[in-house]
Amino acid sequence: MAGVVFGQASEESKISPEARAYLQSLGTSWITFTANASIPGPYLASRGRIFDVYRIHDDTQGAFFTGLLPGEDSQYYNLNVGGEIAQTLGVAVPSRLQNSANDKIPFAGFRVAVKDNFAIQGIKTSLCNRAYHDLYPPATETAGCIKLLCQRGAVIVGTTKLASFAATEEPLDCIDYQAPWNPRADGHQSPAGSSSGSGAAIAAYPWLDIAIGSDTSGSGRRPGHWNGCFAMRPSHGVLPVDGFTPSFPRFDMPTFFGRDVAVCKAFASAWYGNMLPEVKALPPRIIYPLDYMSLIDNTDQIRIIDNFVVDLESYLEAKGQSLDQYMQHACRDSFFHDDYRSFDRFRHDYQNQFAKPPYVNPPVRRQWELSATISEAARDTAAAKLEVYRHWFSNTVMQDEQYNSLIALPVENLAPRYRDEAKAYFVPTGVPMLFLSPIIRGPEPVGQAPFASRVSGRTEYLPVTVSLLASRGRDIELMGLVQGCLHAAKRPTSVSTGRVLFSD
Repeated sequence: MAGVVFGQASEESKISPEARAYLQSLGTSWITFTANASIPGPYLASRGRIFDVYRIHDDTQGAFFTGLLPGEDSQYYNLNVGGEIAQTLGVAVPSRLQNSANDKIPFAGFRVAVKDNFAIQGIKTSLCNRAYHDLYPPATETAGCIKLLCQRGAVIVGTTKLASFAATEEPLDCIDYQAPWNPRADGHQSPAGSSSGSGAAIAAYPWLDIAIGSDTSGSGRRPGHWNGCFAMRPSHGVLPVDGFTPSFPRFDMPTFFGRDVAVCKAFASAWYGNMLPEVKALPPRIIYPLDYMSLIDNTDQIRIIDNFVVDLESYLEAKGQSLDQYMQHACRDSFFHDDYRSFDRFRHDYQNQFAKPPYVNPPVRRQWELSATISEAARDTAAAKLEVYRHWFSNTVMQDEQYNSLIALPVENLAPRYRDEAKAYFVPTGVPMLFLSPIIRGPEPVGQAPFASRVSGRTEYLPVTVSLLASRGRDIELMGLVQGCLHAAKRPTSVSTGRVLFSD
């Protein structure tokens, strides 16, 4: 210990001769004082001041858009450092010794990545589209929900990639910026989207604690499913959305990804637990939607989900019921119309400045072309149907006043989803599984299914998840039920990083 820095002290502070002698016996040759060290180190001491020390990690999965460093007055700066491996970014993370969480700063030392559709003060927002990134200046204020994290001690280490404009894209569709690499299975599976970077990052990097994404019609749940991690879509409306680029405000919500259900529960409690509405204790009930389950043709996936539902029934002492489908174009006409109109200003501003329309990736272009044909009257009719469906669903299916109902859903059909294969464009019909989300709990990893990889030439394992939907306001209660169920069934409550979810 060559030197010792005393924080919150001055040079007039007295150090007893005995204390000096003891420090010298440990090899200390110098002592200095500073007033700007409030939490444990390590720090760099220079000219009477101390500076934070960061470790640079390579973004080997291409999940980040940019690495960040915090400055003064809530400002952030681009790190602008490459990794040791060619064509990778460097991401700077603080020491875990600074993890001195308390009631006032519950996220002290927490390393958090943020999807690049949330404003970060001092940083340009890209939406993973070069035209959008080039057009607008750096944000002057951080998004409200991200500001809450910073105020409670979290360190934003970088922004993550997404499907452009938070649309539905697969890796072959990602023209402006390469899609992140999903670390699971053979390493060549799609990361899904639109929160692809956040899902891939939390599944790949043990040095990252939480990744923030967003969910409109599956943008958080799909990456949670395909990257094999816990994903939470909070109760709609509980978090501020200022500084969050909208797509379809009726559905838009910040979401987050993690690897441990206990950590996720604590994170949600500290982030927005005090904003949730009060709910009364009600008997539990499980709804098992046969019509949605019938869309899944992977027998391993169904078997693993069924086994989890049996464990959930045993833990809650409850039984399941079925659910019928409803509506045809209500989701398409309302969602696509409002998403298209959300970017009217961008198209107008870009045309005025550059005298040409902005380039957008093919799936976005196709969706916008379809959306432009949806009239205001069709949109209003669709939105009214959504309200009818929501009330019917709450009163008839969930029976919110009588039960604490949980709906167990698959996220998508499980099959190899190679990143070098084109996929069909997304157009919602009826009420897809991913649209059944007025208040939804994201995927829970419950197993992994084998497949023969054409990339590695060996048996690999795809993540199997189940999505749980609960009534508004029961976020923390639901995570507690999941944690209790996993413990009671002797299932893992956390997942590993890398190729497989569970090491045993």
